[in-house]
Amino acid sequence: MEELSGYWEGYFIYGLGFDLPFFGEKVRLFTEMEFKDGIITGHHTEEKGPFSTGRTVNFTGFWEQNLISLTVSYTSNDVILEDGFNTEEIEHNFEIVYNGSFDYKKKAMNGIWFMQNEMDENLDLEIPPAEGLWVLKKAKKPVSDFDYSLLGL
Repeated sequence: MEELSGYWEGYFIYGLGFDLPFFGEKVRLFTEMEFKDGIITGHHTEEKGPFSTGRTVNFTGFWEQNLISLTVSYTSNDVILEDGFNTEEIEHNFEIVYNGSFDYKKKAMNGIWFMQNEMDENLDLEIPPAEGLWVLKKAKKPVSDFDYSLLGL
């Protein structure tokens, strides 16, 4: 699997835990992964959205046969304000787990992502559980030096 190290593209979908108009929305992912001795390390950048930071974040994980698991660590979180549409970014450590299956022939992986219910007593904050779907496929890295994050991608 080491030969699969490199650039991957895909998306995740907001699922349970999100109300309309967010439920079912796709967020693009741009990922660099390294596969070595059953361990996966890397980082991904997600397009900017109502609940996605648009930042690059690190992840770790593992694969075993056709199963894969990745844990993405965040240090801040966008929280929905009482109006139900606007968000505010707060400093808060949390993790999102991506579990799924891997198709070696198609050089693709997909599965379910989830985040646990979390309480932060220091911030008087509760993050409700949420989950959705995700897909990544091996891709050629774009050759442009243009910073696509300027476009919110």
